[in-house]
Amino acid sequence: MRIAIIRHSIRDRGGDKVVNEYAEYLLEKGHEVIYWTNEIMPGISLDKRIKLKKIPFKGKIGTILFTALTDFDSDVLLVDIVVMGCCAWIRNAKSVLYFAQDYDVRYYSSKLMQGLLRVIYWTAFNIMNIPAIAVSGGLAKLLEKHTERKIKVVLNGINHRIFYREDRSRFLPEKRASQAIILYARSDFRKGLDIGIKAIEELARLRGVNDWELWAIGDDPLSVSIEGVKVKRWGFLAEDDLRAIFSAADIYLLPSRSEGLSLLLLSALACQCVVVGTAASNIITDEVDGLVSPIEDWRALAKNLNRAMSDKSLFMKLSRNGQLLAKKYDSEKGCAQFETALTEFVNKKRKPVL
Repeated sequence: MRIAIIRHSIRDRGGDKVVNEYAEYLLEKGHEVIYWTNEIMPGISLDKRIKLKKIPFKGKIGTILFTALTDFDSDVLLVDIVVMGCCAWIRNAKSVLYFAQDYDVRYYSSKLMQGLLRVIYWTAFNIMNIPAIAVSGGLAKLLEKHTERKIKVVLNGINHRIFYREDRSRFLPEKRASQAIILYARSDFRKGLDIGIKAIEELARLRGVNDWELWAIGDDPLSVSIEGVKVKRWGFLAEDDLRAIFSAADIYLLPSRSEGLSLLLLSALACQCVVVGTAASNIITDEVDGLVSPIEDWRALAKNLNRAMSDKSLFMKLSRNGQLLAKKYDSEKGCAQFETALTEFVNKKRKPVL
């Protein structure tokens, strides 16, 4: 297969990593991969066999225009934003495939933008008939609200040779309190950083601040400053360091408004870091392998944080069950299923109409 991928930027984020991993796997299986992008974050390394091509028009508008005007001459044209799918359909109706990694409606706080995205989803699925692959069953159900068709699911996964419980983590000496909470600091509305900060402030009110500290990781750790709370800021971490920090910490706080299937969530579970999150986590069963609160309910998040920190037997159960849950999500299995899904898509469109 000749597979073209078009994304505005390539960064050190979960969605980018999934696409890059699938691209490398497809190369290993003998397929051709052409990757069109406008921006690459410094330090990002892609497989040299990928045909990396620069979009000739600048900015996000340039990426959209280029996508709408170009015939990519591919068996599969992979996009992971629904708007890009609609633009790509103009010249590539038979090859465009929407790889849904999140629900784009929840990228925005504006009700107007959310309503516009719902219209775009309906158009993409019912007028343009763009097929889709979702990274989780929960995400597929959200997408199916816009169409009567079933959305195919290929689950995200992690490499369990990289993510596992590390008993002698190099971050253990950095721990100055008995318990450490990790918060992913990314300013996108859907990630709910504002909700997470409110939950931490409420936890400080409920519990005091003497026996725990907050570790901020990600691209915006400097934005996490809470009066009275001890905060350590780590920024972006390589995979080995992520394993080490999740192994040293106690709780991963996931305050998201929306997630497809978070690689950070899976990594935390694999390292036996207890997850306290919102219903956006998708795969967590409350009180079985994590603690789940309604989306945007920062008071409930704070209560669950306090509960996990106070109840040792509950903490141990969630830690153990969380690790077992993570083992069900394997990146090698996901790669193979993704290739199969692309092959089925290509074969279906080549099938003669009788």
